[in-house]
Amino acid sequence: MTSSVIIVASFLLAFKAVLVEGSEVAILSIATVKQLGKNNVLLGVLVGGAASVVIFLGVRQVFLLFPEAAIDIGTGLVILYFSYRFLRGFKRYYFGKKSFRAKMEKLENEAVEKGFEKYAGEKPQVLPFSFLAALPVLTITLTEGFEASLVLGASGVQNFEWTLIGAAVSIVLLIVISAISYEYLIRFPRWALDLLAGCVLLTFGTYFLASGILAALFG
Repeated sequence: MTSSVIIVASFLLAFKAVLVEGSEVAILSIATVKQLGKNNVLLGVLVGGAASVVIFLGVRQVFLLFPEAAIDIGTGLVILYFSYRFLRGFKRYYFGKKSFRAKMEKLENEAVEKGFEKYAGEKPQVLPFSFLAALPVLTITLTEGFEASLVLGASGVQNFEWTLIGAAVSIVLLIVISAISYEYLIRFPRWALDLLAGCVLLTFGTYFLASGILAALFG
């Protein structure tokens, strides 16, 4: 494959996957920090993020066990699956008139309820620092991180360096936007983000799948 195509693909795939999945983690973290506590939210994000990195490296290592043609086919299939997921999200939020804000508010309420569920009587304003108090944010971070890690693993087997760069740029962007204003994250049209990510993944997923099939047939 053309080296430049792989570089662009690895960067964009990692960037889009982390941006889409990471935005939900950022929104939930900001929305619950006053009730769950800054340290609990930070612990949940860090532990969930670390676990996601392990999954990413593990998925990449599994891919490396296969021949090049099989790697390309596997990469294409994984990416196309998540392309379908993002495009389905676009359809749901744009044509189905589903509210992304309502979804995030529901997740926020569920996270806070789980954090305070052991308090039957008077509840503290902010949860004391503990691993159990960090679990609600850890769970959502790990859930979103797992999905992003599968894309990163497929992308990383093509070009590890540019996958890391794409993921890092996306994380920095999310941190900067979160520091400026929570509203920028929640107000950005989710359907547009899902549509763009879905199209990017559809393009490169098709490319890798076709390249793998051709290599298996004629290589």
